[in-house]
This record gives sequence, C-alpha cells and structure tokens, in this order.
Amino acid sequence: MKKLVLGLSVFLAFGLSGCLNSDDGPSYDPVAQLEVDGEKIDLYLEANDIQAETHDTGIRYVITAEGNGTFPEEGQVVSVDYELYRIGGSLLDTSKEDLAKEEGIYNSDRDYAPLRFTLGTSQLIPGFQIATLLLSEEGSGDFYIPSVLAYRNIGSTSVMPNENLLFKISLVEVEQ
Repeated sequence: MKKLVLGLSVFLAFGLSGCLNSDDGPSYDPVAQLEVDGEKIDLYLEANDIQAETHDTGIRYVITAEGNGTFPEEGQVVSVDYELYRIGGSLLDTSKEDLAKEEGIYNSDRDYAPLRFTLGTSQLIPGFQIATLLLSEEGSGDFYIPSVLAYRNIGSTSVMPNENLLFKISLVEVEQ
C-alpha cells in the first residue's frame, strides 16, 4: 500500500507540474506583429491597386482631399468625421448618421456628430490620433491602421484581436 501511495504521489507531482506551467503560448510581440500587419495591409493594397504612402509608424494612407494647409499639433482640440471599416469589409462605426442608417448600424442611443478630442491626451487608439495629425484642416484621407496601433491582440466588441482597420477621416476643424 505504501508503494502505491508513494507511486501515486510521484506521478501526481510530475503530472501536475506540467499544469503549473504559466506559459500559455508565445507572448505578444508588437514588433513582430507590426511586420505581419504590414504584410497583410500591403497585400490588400496591391490586390486592390491602391497606391498608398507609408508613415514611419507603419500606417499606410492615401490623402483624398488636401485641406487648407492648417495641420493640427498634439495638445490641440480637433473635430473629425470618421468611418471605421474592416479592411476589405463592413462598416463598423461612423460619426455620420445617414451612413449609419444606410449601412444598418444606426444606434438611436448615440449622437452622430463630428468627434471632438484633444490630440495626444484622449483615450482614442494611437493609430487614429496619428492619422489625424497627417491631415490638414478640411482635408481627408484613408488610413490603413496596423493592429498594433489599434486594438492590438485584445480586440473590442466589434474588432477581432490583431485586426487591421481602415479609417476614413475628415478633419473638420482645428481649434486655435
């Protein structure tokens, strides 16, 4: 009986030690993920014949309207209209009521108006703020945001982990 108990104890000790391993897989590596994101975005752009610029952060973008030449700076309050899409897919969110109704994502509990925020101090995803800094007042552009500058490996209610996003942003106003 003592041998059985000892044998079970040794078995359980070794068997359970594998369960105590806290390594749940590879850790999140934003540098490696940015490379993966960039490759996916570039493949999409190439397949759709979209000629985009690449920002130092990895954001790909196309300025669709130049604006009046007044660029915002961190710390300034800006107002923007935006549309958020899955790259190559559906509309997820917008500041435009008519578009929300047209695309079937209208929510009567929210306000549809330009989003007003302070650059560099708001809780908005980094990619959105960087994209806004690339626009001149009254300008607009399409911004392909890598997941590392969006919701990373966590995601959100409507965004999957490591999902790259497309923001169409119009800079309505830069407050002086």
